[in-house]
Amino acid sequence: MIDFEGFNAAFLDTDFLGRDAVWTPTGLPRRTIRVAFSLGVEDVTLGGDIVPQGTIAQAGCKSADVDGIKQKETLEIDGETYVVLKIQPDETGWTTLFLGKRYG
Repeated sequence: MIDFEGFNAAFLDTDFLGRDAVWTPTGLPRRTIRVAFSLGVEDVTLGGDIVPQGTIAQAGCKSADVDGIKQKETLEIDGETYVVLKIQPDETGWTTLFLGKRYG
C-alpha cells in the first residue's frame, strides 16, 4: 500500500518545493496554506501555426486545505499574486491548482 500522505508531505517540505501561500477566498478572511510551488515554460496552443511559450504556475496542496476554492480566487506566493485558473483534485487527497500571474 502506498503512503500518499507521506509522499505528498515530501513535496511540501521547504527543502523541496514547499512554500507558504496566502489564499484569499471570496467573502472570507485570508488564510495561509502550505503548497508545493513550481513554475514551468510550456507551449501555448492558440490554434494556429505560431506556438508561443507561456509561463505556467502550479501549486499542489492537501485537498482539505483548499476545500471550497474557486476559479479566479487568488494565491500570493513569494510576493507574487496568482489567479486560480483550474482546480484538479485527485483521489489521494491532493489538489493541483493551475495559476496565472495577476498583473495590475
